[in-house]
Amino acid sequence: MTDWASRLQNASFNGLGFYVETDDPEAGQRVSTAGIPNGRHVNEGFGPQARKFEVEAYFTGLDCYAGASALLDMAENKHRGILVLPAWGSAFVRLIKARGHFDKKKLGLATVSLEAVAEPDNAGISLSANALENQVYALASLAAAAFGLFCSASFRLAGQPSTVVEQAVTAAAGSLGDLVALRQEARLSPERLAQTGPAFDQALAALAGFATAPDEFGMALAGAAIALGDAADPANLAQSIVGFGRPADPPSPQVSQGTALVIAENAAQAVALTAASRALTLGEAMARRTYVDRSEAVEAPTVSTAVFDDALARVGRGGLDLARELAAMKGVLAELVTRREADLAPLITVSVPARMPSLWWAHRLYADPHRATELAKRAGAFNPASMPERFETLAS
Repeated sequence: MTDWASRLQNASFNGLGFYVETDDPEAGQRVSTAGIPNGRHVNEGFGPQARKFEVEAYFTGLDCYAGASALLDMAENKHRGILVLPAWGSAFVRLIKARGHFDKKKLGLATVSLEAVAEPDNAGISLSANALENQVYALASLAAAAFGLFCSASFRLAGQPSTVVEQAVTAAAGSLGDLVALRQEARLSPERLAQTGPAFDQALAALAGFATAPDEFGMALAGAAIALGDAADPANLAQSIVGFGRPADPPSPQVSQGTALVIAENAAQAVALTAASRALTLGEAMARRTYVDRSEAVEAPTVSTAVFDDALARVGRGGLDLARELAAMKGVLAELVTRREADLAPLITVSVPARMPSLWWAHRLYADPHRATELAKRAGAFNPASMPERFETLAS
């Protein structure tokens, strides 16, 4: 079977991956041309026209027809979601038309001619938090595949001396070791720890074959990162990553040629892999994080932004697919935090000229006695029966 994907680039819609050769966006102005008696015409503008994307989506492999059918079903239902293209990044679009095609002379290749229209700029914010959360998970799955491509394209292993290969395996083991250390620092419960076991075992098994199949190790490492993100508390995980600091840069080679240079290049790629796995882990965890108040939601993206920026800065030309997926995940996470922040009640300052009990405050503010404990924590009261005269709390 011909490897049709060898000359194509990765793209996706709502987590459904495919390949593209070109992508052609179109934009313009909506106008109405009105004739007048002397034969001259004027154009009356009605604002910018929504950007339109015309994409030839290619599906390859044994399941190519299933993927093409899924994309056709989405177009039939005017599906909305994130379209990720290699040249234009991610855009929130609505599918308006799709036409499938296959050629019996080209087995293992199906084509869908796709038309999509960009939704307004605020369309992502109008999505529910659950929809944005699901988009993060879909992008994490795409990033896992990109991890494999990154390892295959970035590490120089083929035809190298055994010393170079052994050093590359050691460097890759450091990336897995970083995740293991994060798992230890995340203070997982025994049940949560057991949930991550299979993914980490698979990554360890793939490490043994790294010299011949680096792509399998990359995907297995991404699977372990996703499993840890699903199991760990987002706030604890962020604190652990801050405590670890940025991944250390590898030492510079003593000479600028020969095996020393190749070893240094592979070590740098392993550091980039470590940074990317941290970003994927934190992104997966941040997707389900909830916030007590708006100030916490404002501060939360600080760590994740720094982690994603560090990973994007380290990924080189061999990781363009990985960089695209991580950048898309970073953007959707920012929208998700904004959405959850908007859903939170604002903070207000309340006061009375007496030290009243928290139960009185709960009745007075919310007509709900069950929120007395919450009020005591917010006020920092040592004794809930004697609250401060003035403190900040949620408006509702």
